Amino acid sequence: MPVYDRRYRGFAGERRSPRGAFWTLARFGFAEIFSTRLLLVLFVAACLPVVVFATLIYVANNLELLTLLRIRDNELQDSLSGSLFFWFVVGQGNLAFLFASFAGPSLVGPDLAHGAMPLYLSRPLTRGDYVLGKLAILVTLLSAITWVPGLLLVALQSSLAGWGWLASHVRIPLGIVLGSAAWITVLALAALAISAWIRWRPLATGALFGLVIVGSAFGTAINETLDTRWGTLFMFVEQVKTIWLDLFGVAAIFGGSDGPRTLPVTVCWLALATFAALSLTLLRRKIRAHEVVS
Repeated sequence: MPVYDRRYRGFAGERRSPRGAFWTLARFGFAEIFSTRLLLVLFVAACLPVVVFATLIYVANNLELLTLLRIRDNELQDSLSGSLFFWFVVGQGNLAFLFASFAGPSLVGPDLAHGAMPLYLSRPLTRGDYVLGKLAILVTLLSAITWVPGLLLVALQSSLAGWGWLASHVRIPLGIVLGSAAWITVLALAALAISAWIRWRPLATGALFGLVIVGSAFGTAINETLDTRWGTLFMFVEQVKTIWLDLFGVAAIFGGSDGPRTLPVTVCWLALATFAALSLTLLRRKIRAHEVVS
């Protein structure tokens, strides 16, 4: 092309509002995650237990199959009052943790390691947009593992047992959504914060596992040494379990929700909110247009 043709040309494409700029990061993030075979396998594996729980619900509402399998009708029907869905949330919550441990470190760490942050923030993209875009990736994928299939199971049970069942068990879908939302928020923010501070992916994954293991060990040591229950403040997994038990009303599964080592539910909610706020603060400290080296 001749030099005199290299003149400025105005942008002729579609102009979009900067309010949705974060979704551009999320869209490319989805493509990057599913281009990794390990993450794709983990995501598909996390969705498979839904089939098992759907089968259990179908069997529980089929008298002929119950008679053929010699299963008491009242046993499965009692489980459909809350415990079956509680164990679904527990199982999917563990799978969500496994997926977030491998997916989270690949979202922020590489951008910081390769000095890409100035390129991001030189666009019409704020620090909040960047964090929201990365957070949207994990929240969307973890929702597809936890509360979305959980509500589908509730809809299946309601269609088989009659919609009157849903009217008398409103606590179950609320427990699925609120319990999963609490777990997803803590997981996503912790994974992104660790990814921002520990940029080597394997070490960041190990740090998220270590956060659970070391926190549980430290909290248990405090409880046993000082004969108290406030060491549970360092065990956010125990806090989430207490919240789940309260939401589903199945505290008797673990011997009650008012044991000597169990914190009040309100304290657990406040502790999780504090942990999430701390993770967000640590994440935002690393998201800047330039890096200050002391």
